[in-house]
Amino acid sequence: MARVRQHVNPLASRFAEPRASAVTIPAHLGPDARIDVELGCADAQFSFALARAHPHRFVLGLDIREAMLAKTERQARAHALPNLRIAYCNFAVDLDRVVPAGTVDRFHLLFPDPWFKPRHRKRRWLEPELFGRLRALLRDGGELHLATDVFELAMDAMAQVDGERDDGFENTAGAWHFTRENPYGVTSRREDYVVRQGLRVWRLRWRAT
Repeated sequence: MARVRQHVNPLASRFAEPRASAVTIPAHLGPDARIDVELGCADAQFSFALARAHPHRFVLGLDIREAMLAKTERQARAHALPNLRIAYCNFAVDLDRVVPAGTVDRFHLLFPDPWFKPRHRKRRWLEPELFGRLRALLRDGGELHLATDVFELAMDAMAQVDGERDDGFENTAGAWHFTRENPYGVTSRREDYVVRQGLRVWRLRWRAT
């Protein structure tokens, strides 16, 4: 069985051309269904659990690693979750092709690659341009949820959002504060591991204003 890479370079030439397709809400949910999008879903444990817990919400898991997506898509069909979709997306070039502006209720960005080395810093997703695109895709009052076990990454994200006055986001815990508890009742595989190790999850939730 081929090994699926845990980290890929989103700036690689093979990912440069926009090629993701629009994802439509399943007809049985209706046009006004709430939409949750997990960015970088990997094995999509969080998305699977969220779809089971909220059968009337549309849950969309997006990732750039196509080998992993193929496996996750097969699992989604096997579990027969009609409110769950798994799809390809390179957030740098494809995100606004996948979902229309002003339609998403929650984005979940869970334990993104920290890219510690200075020469790899440009590969991080958490840049002002991405936050701007996410705000455009969220409904007013929608939410951006970030969780990481890397304090440096959490502080970098907080500085980018809470440090800007007119970025269209408001920290639900108050500016420069973390959310202590997981309010969603479901977890990703990485969060389960972090908690088992007795480590801290640095969680941020911003409301689109």
